[in-house]
Amino acid sequence: MKVSTRFFELLRMIGRLWTDLPLLFRLLKAWKNGSYRGLSVRTLASLTAALIYVLSPVDLMPDFIPGIGLIDDAAVLVFLLHSMAQDLAAFRVWEQSRTQV
Repeated sequence: MKVSTRFFELLRMIGRLWTDLPLLFRLLKAWKNGSYRGLSVRTLASLTAALIYVLSPVDLMPDFIPGIGLIDDAAVLVFLLHSMAQDLAAFRVWEQSRTQV
């Protein structure tokens, strides 16, 4: 894969992170208050593991390194959102159906 292709793929993933992260927060809020129960145990376990990694002071790349310290955390979030794509799509449909009522 060419460097330019990888660069644009990285930009696409970062853009997806910015659009899907607010959706993930809304999903978690709806799940927490009991209005949405469409999450599997596997998804909840993935969310928990990602949260532990992102909040942990022990990382592959320590967060205090300027410029690159948060890359591994962002990669974990991108991987999480990618693995939750079906869950996020289902939640988006559920959320839209509630606003149309």
